[in-house]
Amino acid sequence: MSHREAKASFLALADEALPAPQAQAVRTHLDGCDECRHGWEGYSRTVRRLQSVEREKAPAALASLVMTRVRRQRRFGLKGLHLAHMHQRFPVEILIPLLLAAAVAAFLVMAAP
Repeated sequence: MSHREAKASFLALADEALPAPQAQAVRTHLDGCDECRHGWEGYSRTVRRLQSVEREKAPAALASLVMTRVRRQRRFGLKGLHLAHMHQRFPVEILIPLLLAAAVAAFLVMAAP
């Protein structure tokens, strides 16, 4: 078994979802490979820590906001999501010259005979 195959099996091994022969092959590789064993120890330690954390439920408003954005992304794709974001943000660097141009135009209109 290669290093890549062993590391790709970490998730299934931690979930105990590997068939017995494949799990045994991964464990045999881990016994003979210091690099993969070190990676597995770190991975399994992280999984154990995450499993011990108490699960929290997201507030309903947050879940609703996330689902709305997901639906919008599905409807309009990435381009639509980008455009929706652009409508909420207006660069100040553009606003100042536009206001100056409007003020100058208004002054010229008022000063014209």
